[in-house]
Amino acid sequence: MPSTPASTEDILAATQSGRQIVLDVLPPEHFEARHIPGARNACVYEVTFLDQVAVLAPDKTAPIIVYGAGEGSLDAVTAAGKLHRAGYANVAVLHGGLPAWKAEGKPLEGTKTDEWEPAHPVLELRKARYTAVPAESTLIWTGRNAGGRHTGTLAMREGTLIREGEGFRGLFTLAMDSIANTDLAGTDLQAVLENHLKSDDFFFVSHFPTCTVEITDMAPVPDAPATLPNFRVTAVMTLRGVAREIAFDAHLCPLAEDRLALMAHLDLDRTLWGVLYGSARFFKYLSYHIVHDMVSVDLRVVLE
Repeated sequence: MPSTPASTEDILAATQSGRQIVLDVLPPEHFEARHIPGARNACVYEVTFLDQVAVLAPDKTAPIIVYGAGEGSLDAVTAAGKLHRAGYANVAVLHGGLPAWKAEGKPLEGTKTDEWEPAHPVLELRKARYTAVPAESTLIWTGRNAGGRHTGTLAMREGTLIREGEGFRGLFTLAMDSIANTDLAGTDLQAVLENHLKSDDFFFVSHFPTCTVEITDMAPVPDAPATLPNFRVTAVMTLRGVAREIAFDAHLCPLAEDRLALMAHLDLDRTLWGVLYGSARFFKYLSYHIVHDMVSVDLRVVLE
């Protein structure tokens, strides 16, 4: 059901009459900072949105005008759709949202009415050099075969990221002897698989205890939205004594206290580094010993 459009004059009439509910559907911290006088708040991003509205508007025939961040944001339209489907019969959407109200010079209430914050966290790089925090960083691997998949973790030993112009270079070291399985935790097979992975069949950690990833170029992706990777990474990964160039997209996000989180997903062909066990490209009559060549890696590196 399409929503009825509302104007700023409709908002004024609603707040003056008290017969309509004006509903701000942005997060509560944004509402606290700035909102239309007399508006109520129920964040459309929260799973309890309809429960919150039910407290504010128990009568589903009562007229409601919803507003959000305006052009480029589907918050108010999404909220109106949820309300219609929940049985609210008289829902309107303020065209242009809060910016339209502000553009007409109408008053705002809140703790920061004169400030207009960015729509999403802004990546501000205040340091020339960032150091990895291994205890807060995670690497999760996934290997597969016809019977399913196995997952596990790998610890980071150390790492640095150094700014070069708008991009970065860096070096990270992974502790291959830390490789662990998680999906078989608590079973006898967990240790069997972990020893198998550490052996010369796979990563041969007695001879090659580390894996290094040297970032040779990490360039920003122009105009990347906050929810998509914002850097393109080229690196040289050295595993089992073999160096191969890799490329992948990464997401560099701001954290509190000028820290960063570097996140990425990679699908790597393990055979390029001589990890050949179970690969039908190199062995015949493998039976149930077949192991798919591609290994998935999900990483999150915290840097300070």
